[in-house]
Amino acid sequence: MTLRLWIEINHQAPYRTGGWAWLRQDGKALAGAAGGERDIDAEAFCVHALRAALVDLPAETAVALHLSEPLLIEGVRTMSARRAGGWKTEAGEDSPDAEAWEAVAKALAGRGLSLVRTQPTDARSPAGFAAAWAELGRDKAKTKGTFKNAIPRPNLTKIRGL
Repeated sequence: MTLRLWIEINHQAPYRTGGWAWLRQDGKALAGAAGGERDIDAEAFCVHALRAALVDLPAETAVALHLSEPLLIEGVRTMSARRAGGWKTEAGEDSPDAEAWEAVAKALAGRGLSLVRTQPTDARSPAGFAAAWAELGRDKAKTKGTFKNAIPRPNLTKIRGL
């Protein structure tokens, strides 16, 4: 069985504020959460969103990550090489996000991993649904600060294709 995980982020660099949302389908159930943070740059925000989505994954389950954010896709694609290099930046300095990336690497270790590029154009598709929640998370984080909440189950039933 492959667990499918959609992750969308919405980061506004001028305000250093972002929202994220994830949807997880494991064949039996669908779950989701949304959150947001203030005073964070885009790369750090991407890894924080990914880390939040990987909490409590069933053991030894293959994972298909459905992503549209280029920073997040590139981060996952290069994760093994950066881990082997000691989480250094291109300038040879310690990465400020090393701890978060290490947690992500550990959560994905020993699993079959596939990446699927998405286009969140239809709000009723899983990617579009997550993108709408990520935008809502960004707006809420602007006014309320850092937060994380589950997406209500009645909302999850509105997603097409699952």
